[in-house]
Amino acid sequence: MKRTVLIVLFVGSLLAAFPVYSQRQLFMADVAGLPLGRAGLKFEHMIQRRFSVGAYADGYFMDYTGFSVSPFMRFYTGQFTAPESLFVHLQLSAGSFSGPLSYRQYVPGGDYYSYSTDESFSAFGYGIGLGRQWLLSYNFMMELSGGFQYLNRNTAHEIMLDNVDHPGLYRLNSLGKDQPADKWFVTGPGGLIYLRLVFGFGWW
Repeated sequence: MKRTVLIVLFVGSLLAAFPVYSQRQLFMADVAGLPLGRAGLKFEHMIQRRFSVGAYADGYFMDYTGFSVSPFMRFYTGQFTAPESLFVHLQLSAGSFSGPLSYRQYVPGGDYYSYSTDESFSAFGYGIGLGRQWLLSYNFMMELSGGFQYLNRNTAHEIMLDNVDHPGLYRLNSLGKDQPADKWFVTGPGGLIYLRLVFGFGWW
């Protein structure tokens, strides 16, 4: 949680430290994550003709509940200048979440025992991506972007259980009860591939 606060303060300091380029600022809503249980807002502040800083604030409401903050830097590379251009996107991320964790205890012969619990945990990471923004009208913008990210959790990899039918050492198997794969890195907040479709308004 302390790291989340520090990242938010860092972004705020960046926004306050640089002069506004032609008073260009964007406030937008991300709708691409809604089918996967994510709703997001974006603020972007143009610093130079080809450089901006900002942050995403995402809320999660399906398999995992919680929020994350992702400050970013963007370098615009297209024919036009920010914010209507191609860009390269670098970000940091921090969040607090709640979700199901599934642990397993393996025994000789290939059998295992399972233990599932709902826990709160934090996660931190980084990402890189590419995208494009369009000026649909004088003040209305659209962004389409995607990339790769890694969001590491602070969940325990091993736990020792005593007050269960089969006491002993259990190892983390997945997030999500009886899931064959770790949904956190597939469709969860830590998805290794992310996609954003963002609409909103700009002030010039």
